[in-house]
Amino acid sequence: MPPPAARQEAEEEDSKAAVKPLMVMLKVVSEERVVRHAMKMTDKLQVIMDVWYHKMPDIPYGSGLFTLNGSRLRPEKTVAELELEDDDMIDFFEHMIGGRKSDAGLISA
Repeated sequence: MPPPAARQEAEEEDSKAAVKPLMVMLKVVSEERVVRHAMKMTDKLQVIMDVWYHKMPDIPYGSGLFTLNGSRLRPEKTVAELELEDDDMIDFFEHMIGGRKSDAGLISA
């Protein structure tokens, strides 16, 4: 059996590991753009979405969607509800409007 001092240190380390951080640093990524923002565990994801649009003035507000591991993020969810951790990466995809008809399959004479 370890001495009392060693036991106390081990218990303190276990209790520190059980304490979750009050804040996390999250990243929003889109192609070559990255925005980092520190958030409280109780903050709603709307906060980081608003920060993204504020720091990307060339992207119209509400013109895209935010995903985490392929699932769409809802702005009313909190960091704690999604169990987000430091350096988790949120993807931003801008909605595509329009497009053009594909020429694939057409045979030119």
